[in-house]
Amino acid sequence: WNTGGMEVWKSTLDNAIVNACIRMKEWRLALHYVEELIGGLEEGVKREVLWWCRQDSVVGSIGEETRSQLRELITSAAYVELLSRQILILLQSGAIKAAETVQGDVRLHAAKVEGIVLTGALSRIHGEFALIRQVPVRQIVNDGLILFAQSDYELAAQRFRNAMELQQSVSADINDDSSTLNNKDDPSSPGYPSWKDLDSPTLGFDADPSLTVECINNLSLCLLYSGQMRAAVHEMESLIRKDPCEHLTEGMAFNLCTLYELGSDGEECTKRKKRLQRVAKRFFLHDIGVESFRLN
Repeated sequence: WNTGGMEVWKSTLDNAIVNACIRMKEWRLALHYVEELIGGLEEGVKREVLWWCRQDSVVGSIGEETRSQLRELITSAAYVELLSRQILILLQSGAIKAAETVQGDVRLHAAKVEGIVLTGALSRIHGEFALIRQVPVRQIVNDGLILFAQSDYELAAQRFRNAMELQQSVSADINDDSSTLNNKDDPSSPGYPSWKDLDSPTLGFDADPSLTVECINNLSLCLLYSGQMRAAVHEMESLIRKDPCEHLTEGMAFNLCTLYELGSDGEECTKRKKRLQRVAKRFFLHDIGVESFRLN
């Protein structure tokens, strides 16, 4: 990484290695590379701040004080994201106490983000940068995951509902802003990879723009474990009806079809699976493989 220009890709590769290690259930390696990402934050944040300061939407409004606040904002938000990934890994490996300790650090960094007054350029960047925008939602989701691991399904379900409500509020605010600032057919609008994503790696990672599907999947598990299978199915189906293109994912289809198997007889179960598959075809969701519908 001492080769000029190559160091900017290290965090991107570390992020990819973390994901690969998680898929292989190599928890220690995954934690190691998350630490590598944390160790590279300082340089990544510098590049991220520089990138934002060059954007037309904020140029001319970034003074030294604002630049310092932006640096703190991005740093704290990045810590929330990376520490949250640590929590997910620790919970999957059964280290619940360690996850609780890390969540304490998440709360500290989230409080720093919330403590920064968002005006002018900072407000605009907050709206455009998912890493910052998702901090409060991610914190609540972490609480729910830890409670679920502790078998407190009722309280965990409430946390996931709270996170969904907050996510909807955040998304509504962003949609209101983007309706006046962006053309939906413009490749620079949200939903399309930007040149920053493709050509100018900064931090090397970002946050999911929406945690709604993650929340509903976790909520459905809470309801299932607490004996409320019908409620779990209803929650998931309601979310899909609201916006199939956004919410009907491979994981959602697989989990919902699993619940159909647990709660319906053979003929009714197959009927409901095929209906869900027709919805996917109707909205051209070709990324959902046939295996997700568990029809064989």
